[in-house]
Amino acid sequence: MSLINIGLSGIKVNQSALATTGNNVVNTNTPGYSRQHNVIESNPSQYIGVGYQGTGANTANIIRINDQFLTNQLRADTTVFHEQDTYLSQIEQLDSLLADVTTGLTPAMNNFFAALQGGADDPTSIPERQLILSEAEGLVARFSSLYTRLEDQQTLINQEMSANISEINSLAAGISQLNRAITVALGSGQDKFPNDLLDQRDEKLRELAEFTHVTVIERSNSQEVDVLIGNGQPLVIGDVYNSLQQVQSVNDPLQSDIAFIDDDSIQVISSEITGGKIGALLDFRDNMLSQAFNGIGLIAVGLADTMNHQHEVGMNLEDRLGGLFFTDVNDREVAEARVYGDPNNADPDDRVLFVEIEDASQLTTDDYTLEFNGPTNNSYTLIRNSDESVVQSGRLPAVMPSTISVEGFEITLESGSFQVGDSFLIRPTHTGARDFGMVVDRVEELAFASAIRTDADLGNTGSGVISQGQMLDVNSPLTNQPLSTFSMPNELSPPMMVRFINESYYEVLDATDPANPVPLNPPMNNRLYVPGVSNEVFANDPGQTATSSLGGDIANIGVVAAPTVNGYSAQTLTVTNRDPDTGLVNTSTVNIAANDSAKVIADQLSQVEGVSATAYSVVEISNFVGAGMGLSINGQAITVTAPDPYDPDHVADAINSNPNLAGQNLLAVSDGNTITLRSMTGDDITVEVTGAGSVDLDTPDPAGAGAVTVNAGNGATIGGFVDVEMAHGVSFVGSNSNIFQANPTVQPTYKGFMVQISGEPEANDFFMIEYNNGGISDNRNALAMVQLENSGTLDGGVNTYNEEYAQLVETIGTVTNQKKIDTDSSEVLLRQSEDAWSEVSGVNLDEEAGRLIQYQAAYNASAQVVSVAQELFDTLLNAVR
Repeated sequence: MSLINIGLSGIKVNQSALATTGNNVVNTNTPGYSRQHNVIESNPSQYIGVGYQGTGANTANIIRINDQFLTNQLRADTTVFHEQDTYLSQIEQLDSLLADVTTGLTPAMNNFFAALQGGADDPTSIPERQLILSEAEGLVARFSSLYTRLEDQQTLINQEMSANISEINSLAAGISQLNRAITVALGSGQDKFPNDLLDQRDEKLRELAEFTHVTVIERSNSQEVDVLIGNGQPLVIGDVYNSLQQVQSVNDPLQSDIAFIDDDSIQVISSEITGGKIGALLDFRDNMLSQAFNGIGLIAVGLADTMNHQHEVGMNLEDRLGGLFFTDVNDREVAEARVYGDPNNADPDDRVLFVEIEDASQLTTDDYTLEFNGPTNNSYTLIRNSDESVVQSGRLPAVMPSTISVEGFEITLESGSFQVGDSFLIRPTHTGARDFGMVVDRVEELAFASAIRTDADLGNTGSGVISQGQMLDVNSPLTNQPLSTFSMPNELSPPMMVRFINESYYEVLDATDPANPVPLNPPMNNRLYVPGVSNEVFANDPGQTATSSLGGDIANIGVVAAPTVNGYSAQTLTVTNRDPDTGLVNTSTVNIAANDSAKVIADQLSQVEGVSATAYSVVEISNFVGAGMGLSINGQAITVTAPDPYDPDHVADAINSNPNLAGQNLLAVSDGNTITLRSMTGDDITVEVTGAGSVDLDTPDPAGAGAVTVNAGNGATIGGFVDVEMAHGVSFVGSNSNIFQANPTVQPTYKGFMVQISGEPEANDFFMIEYNNGGISDNRNALAMVQLENSGTLDGGVNTYNEEYAQLVETIGTVTNQKKIDTDSSEVLLRQSEDAWSEVSGVNLDEEAGRLIQYQAAYNASAQVVSVAQELFDTLLNAVR
């Protein structure tokens, strides 16, 4: 090759290098631009006899300086930073809302309970009552405001997600177009890479990484790339891209999901999207924002439920029971709103189910999913969404309604064709703040007084003391129906008298007519009293029931000489104990032998789990007729001295003074005409007439069919009564109706209040329990409502309302601080990745300026070579002329 061609090749090579360097300079600030570099190679040498002569140079390729590892690292760090930064911006709003004293919940709750304390201090003050209503309305407004603000943030998240989805779709379209353009360019460029197109695609991939985690897969047979987002969802495949679309959530109509739309089919991928702005929005929405909704809702539900319950058991200024203070947490509309049916559930759309709060102290901030996954239509699984653990599973009964009770709430499946594949989102507390409202709207309706009062008779001779009484319920916790004791307005039904038979036994009577008290239904007779301790009078088990034996009927037993047996026939009792929580059933058998005493029967029954039985025997002796009559009780001759050996008072004194009979726990009480003889332990009582004369014997209802006359030389053995109390879930049936009815009628024993008696009462001392009519100065229920502020009412009975809220604020604050640290750290890493990428691929103006000088000098030198070649050629021409 000639010298001129060598020089010309140098001009071309350096001219191209100058152009590339200039292009680098002008693209210094172009996002994603990679510095380009000319690859210069020597032309093939020619053999000239004495050796190989060089023939100049050429530009073999123009490449971009790019390190794929650094590009991938930059993309990954971009995803992490934007995820942390977006999450931080969202949680800072939430933290500011809940922690701020002007918008948070704590000041409103404190003001409400402070007003309640003022009302308790002066229960008749109308201004204090009005202040309570005002502060309660302020508390309702604060709950409503918090819920609205959370809803607004959720709406903004939906809007931001929509904008992000549009950006992702635009970038996906751009990447697919660039894939196509790069393929075309490679085909027309003899497999030379289109650097600018590759840079543009890398920049779009980096921009895409701002929104979600991106996986880029290079195709081995081309420069096209496939792009996967999230956990492997295909966004771009070659020159085809899938569009994302925002759709309404199948679980919550207020939330949006992200889905691929393809041929009218929708594939929801929200759970698969991770990283970047949109991953952060989904993560924040589904976790911290949902926790805030549920946490505030939990406090609202707990506060409303506990305040309502306490207010219900109080009495207002109009002598009426308090009723609801706040909106009923189990209002039907509210209960139905806690369930969200999946729109994909099979037709017909006829399922009716709702969620009621059973025990607010056991509620959590979790959401749940109720699934019907087979194998049968009534096979269900309840899943806790936070950890995807199975809370309960089983099969529903064929007949509806049916219930599922877990963790403080109960799902009632009322009706409908539940089918395999059905799914329902269960949110017990999510809308609690929204549903929190006022019911009380008049100062007269505030129930500051207790609904009951107690009193000791002024004529009591002992030192017994009765407590003021503690209200528990006015409605049955099992049925939510009014208890019989509070079924009549403005009265206790019935008023009650606690009367002591002696120092160790008492009975509770119906005192509707205080001058003539009668047994309760069910009866509470012959109750053991332990002096020196506090004795509970009533059961606190809402499910406890009671029944009684039929007792002895003297008319049927008969009067015989030398009586020894009570005439009771044998009976077998089958006791069933069904655990209310687990549904497990245990059965046991009690065999009652013929002529067993009430004491023996009671002892046998009391050995059965869940059963408590008491026994007593009673016989009424009257109509003492005839001179020279003798009387024997349980084989003990009763000696009565003048003046009147047949006077019932003297006979009763003689019985009570007999040490052997006293050792048998026998007690005789005379009203001047009739002696009531009672065995406190339920042993049989044998009454015999010796000598001349006769007496009449009878037993009280329900067994008594009328008195019988016992003549001289005859007698009767009378069996006693057995009162049986059974815990919730316990029942029994008999093999016959000899002792108990074969299918005994049971009555609930739960009164809805508790009363304690202590001290040392004497025989015939009595205490009254009545409705608290006129108790306008009573502040007991107001104090009980005030005490709720500092009582463990939530989180398993551990946290107060304020503690639960503080825990929520602390959790969100902790995450906020951590996100600040994570954001700062991820920003540092992103800057390092950007610097590392710029160090390799970025344009350095100083270096490019040096290259311009270098290539300019080489260009000039090449031009000089051409000039020298021209001069040599001219010299040669001149030499041959």
